[in-house]
Amino acid sequence: MKIVRAIEVWEKGMEGAFLAHLPVAETISPVFLLSLFAHEQDKPDPDMKLSYMLDAERVAKLQPYVAEQLDPTRYDYILTAYGVPD
Repeated sequence: MKIVRAIEVWEKGMEGAFLAHLPVAETISPVFLLSLFAHEQDKPDPDMKLSYMLDAERVAKLQPYVAEQLDPTRYDYILTAYGVPD
């Protein structure tokens, strides 16, 4: 199983609607992702298979891995992962 990572784009706020999935470059390292979220995890997620809300600082760190321009002032973002067969 291959892990694919994407960023979910949502309208701002708790009532915001889902807008899109943006692919994240396959070159991104789970170790790098873990370094962004390790202190928030109750249980270790070294493969970074869970979903995580992105604040502006993390959006900026992930921007080099996403082709589209991210704008955390206009949208909410969630880093997510899912499996696909090899």
